[in-house]
Amino acid sequence: MIVQLSLILVAALFNAIRSCSNNTITNGRLANYKVGSVEGDSASLVCDPGYTTYNPHLVCGDDNSWIPTPICHKVFVTFNKTSMIKYVFPSPYDSKDSSVSFSFSTPPQQSTGVLVRLTSKKLSDGSRDTLTVELVGGFLATTMQLSSVGQRIIGFCHDDVALNDELQHQVLLRRNSSSLSMTIDNRNIQCSYPSGGDLEFTFTALRSIQVGHLQPSWGEDYGFTGCMTDLSVDGLAPLILADLAENTKIEDQVTVQDVSFVETCGEKYNAPTTQPPKEPTETPPVDTNAVTGAVEVPGKAEDSGKDKTTLIIILVTIVILILLVLLIGIVCKKYYNNKGTYKVDESRLRADQENPEQEYFI
Repeated sequence: MIVQLSLILVAALFNAIRSCSNNTITNGRLANYKVGSVEGDSASLVCDPGYTTYNPHLVCGDDNSWIPTPICHKVFVTFNKTSMIKYVFPSPYDSKDSSVSFSFSTPPQQSTGVLVRLTSKKLSDGSRDTLTVELVGGFLATTMQLSSVGQRIIGFCHDDVALNDELQHQVLLRRNSSSLSMTIDNRNIQCSYPSGGDLEFTFTALRSIQVGHLQPSWGEDYGFTGCMTDLSVDGLAPLILADLAENTKIEDQVTVQDVSFVETCGEKYNAPTTQPPKEPTETPPVDTNAVTGAVEVPGKAEDSGKDKTTLIIILVTIVILILLVLLIGIVCKKYYNNKGTYKVDESRLRADQENPEQEYFI
């Protein structure tokens, strides 16, 4: 019985060593992972915010490694004046508070163009609420217009430092029900309120997010030329969604026009290169599980290989203890067998001493 148990534990130890591991994944982690995953078992790759993967569904292969290799990428996108990414929410929603953040770089010859624009659905009078982040003469400006006041500008932020210098700049814009705030490279940018600041900054049925090309009424292309990454609008990642759109259920919600997904933002802004990507975060009307295909089970995505190491240590310890017990048992058995033989020999010797003339015939 003890031998059989020992063999079972040795087999379990062998399988644990041969299983697909839950080792640390750069910029991501495994979900739905079970300790000791063997060939044919599955798991899901969940990337950190700002990163994505083309293959969230993993299967343990016969060589004890995950197929495909779990890799999380970052998305960099280059734009020219006709480039555009547009995301349409499946259902418009009223938005009182929001945040927009992104990093971008643009060459000296780029002085004007739309970077990001939030738009409400068209109202009964044909007007829309808009929030626009754009370059004006090389300076970054944000304007908010509300249809409820005749498309008037109710909020305006304008930087006094030119940003068309080919350097990477970080932008953070926040809007609440009564004000705007903007920081660029951790500098606070002054915002003003032409309407007097007594109006609510509430979007009526926020409908879409557009990055890049905008064709205004005068018909001239008004797009952004440069490179952008880390775009987040209320937790939604439009660049990542655009990169994933062809292989996910959100294809009908995303329009991608004349952009290039590149490995990093370099000096050239219109040169298509190889395509690497990234994964989305959660937002009001978007199901990120539908986007990535990954379903997370609480409590199972936190370990990073420690569970497997602990299991191996425990199994090795148990096997060693069982082997020691077996060894001690074997030694004790031989000892008692030898002790019994010694007693028999001792009684014969005593009998010989009492009857020295007795002969034994065999």
